[in-house]
Order: sequence, then C-alpha cells, then structure tokens
Amino acid sequence: MAKNWGWLIQYLLVIMVALILGAAIGELDLFKKTALGAQKLKLTAASLAQFLGYGSALTLLWLLAQRAARELQSQVGCKRPVSFFVLPLATLIVVPAVHQIMLLVFGGLIGPELRKIYNWIFILGTTAAAIWLVVALFQHLEALIEELRSGARSRQP
Repeated sequence: MAKNWGWLIQYLLVIMVALILGAAIGELDLFKKTALGAQKLKLTAASLAQFLGYGSALTLLWLLAQRAARELQSQVGCKRPVSFFVLPLATLIVVPAVHQIMLLVFGGLIGPELRKIYNWIFILGTTAAAIWLVVALFQHLEALIEELRSGARSRQP
C-alpha cells in the first residue's frame, strides 16, 4: 500500500516548492520594482512570479485530488466511497483560490463592471463545486457509513 502512494509525497513536495518559490521570488525587490507593460496596469514581475508559483501549486493540488480519487476508486472497503468526495472537495478549495491568484495578473486590466462579472463567475463556480460536494455526499455517504460499520463489526471479538 505505501509503495502505491509514493506519488502523494512527490505531489506534496512539488506543491510546497511551487508555493515557496512563488512567495520568495515575489518578495524580491528586483521583481517588485520591475513593471511589465504599462505602469497603470500595476503588473510587476513579482505578481507574475506569484501567479505562476501559486497557480502551479493549485493546479497540482487539483491534479493530486484527481489522482487520489482514481487510486481510492480502485481500493476496497471504506476507501472506495471516499473517492467520490475527493475531487468535489478539492474543486471547492481551488476555485475560490484561483479567483485571488488570477487577480495578481489581471486585476489591473479589469474595470469595476468587468470585476463584477469576474466575481460572479467565481461565485457561480464555487457554488457549483459546493453543490457537487453535497450531491456526492448525498449519493455516497450511506455506502461510506455502511463500510465503516462493517469494518467495525469485523474488528470486534
């Protein structure tokens, strides 16, 4: 079992490195002072580095959840029903975070009216992810509870 989940450590390490590099490079004075494009856009090399670092970490987090769901799907026992909750939960975490990360690059490009539309797109996306999670819980929570009960019964003397 441990050998099959070695990929998890790889994903987590790469996510941590992406977060650390995005934050560290984004704090370098040279990157903060270097503007990209017109000054009114407020786009700096620091915000681009943070966008790439944090965006990569979130992408990897979602891919990690996708892989974990596939791996759990192939398991027996209570792990299998859990597989149905992993991707909706990860999506519920990733979508609102993407909202903030996209603003690092595009925040200076959008005016107040486009910003409202932008916000509503992410409100709808977050709501859709929450509904997905609730539907997955509704459809598969009973199977998880039953697997946990049968596992507890099998451990009793």
